[in-house]
Amino acid sequence: MIGIRDLARHLDVSIGTVSRALNDRADVNPLTRQRVRKAAAKLGYSPNQSGRSLRRGRTDLIAMIVPGGPGNTLINPVFLSVLDGLKRGLGERGLDLAIFLESGSDDRLVVLRRVTERGLVDALIIADTERQDPRIDYLARLGKPFVAFGRTRESDAHAWVDADFEAAVEGAVDHLAALGHRRIGLALPNLSTNYLDLIEAGYRRAMRARGLLVGEQWDLRREPGERGGLEAADALVAADPRPTAMLVSDSMHAAALYHRLNQAGLRPGRDISILGLLPEARTQYLSPALTTYQTNWTEIGRRLAVAVTSEIGAERERGSKHTHPRVQYTMPVDFSPGESVHRIDSGA
Repeated sequence: MIGIRDLARHLDVSIGTVSRALNDRADVNPLTRQRVRKAAAKLGYSPNQSGRSLRRGRTDLIAMIVPGGPGNTLINPVFLSVLDGLKRGLGERGLDLAIFLESGSDDRLVVLRRVTERGLVDALIIADTERQDPRIDYLARLGKPFVAFGRTRESDAHAWVDADFEAAVEGAVDHLAALGHRRIGLALPNLSTNYLDLIEAGYRRAMRARGLLVGEQWDLRREPGERGGLEAADALVAADPRPTAMLVSDSMHAAALYHRLNQAGLRPGRDISILGLLPEARTQYLSPALTTYQTNWTEIGRRLAVAVTSEIGAERERGSKHTHPRVQYTMPVDFSPGESVHRIDSGA
């Protein structure tokens, strides 16, 4: 690859002429522009991106800060789908995606500060948002364009894209109640992410709206992953009375529930119903097939690209004072029938 000086020397024109031709400036003769572009392609000209970034005041690079602690890695199929949609959406807008992994430490600002204060990117996308997230306050204070993949308690004040967890819970409880279930439990990871609080609140609200009691021994918070799922399953089997149906969001919890219930001689979809709330695609291999509510994670990635582009545009036009409507989008969910839910007598 050659630089702009070599290209100008090869064409016997000034560096300024080459620069104006490559940037489609109107003050360059069309024939000269064509000649410059043809030579650039033939010789493998590569612009100095750092220099261009300094002159233009932007990098055309968007950072996605991805959780990197145990159970929250890029192996997660949900993140893979979101990143795929995000990368495609940004590419359509002439932007590139850079992925930065959180360290997994208690201080979630470490990587965010490093990326932001070095001026590496034009905007950021943060994930696994907490109800009161210090990263939101930090980015808002700096006036840095950002979008949250997930809502927070201060959602009205920033751009975000999220799945409709409330609709999934509402639909799940409604579906189970229509099949005669009155004792419906909930198993969730004991993480601080906001979407789990949304599910919890939605579950209790939906149960109350239908006159159903929430047994505290049926509302289980355990660590994410297989171990937590096995502990939740043990608590479920030991409960008296036992719930006739369980809602789960963690895929490993669902798999562990299946395993432990089968060991106890209880079959999902026959003796107890299990319904997944936006679980990872890995649950499709469970037998009997898991009944779920699902969403289009790839489309969520595309929506994040739209939102972050909007934030960048607003920042460039109006500075750090945001008066434009922020993108705040909830992705719909769809019911996906399986064999893990059964009908029971209303008095059971």
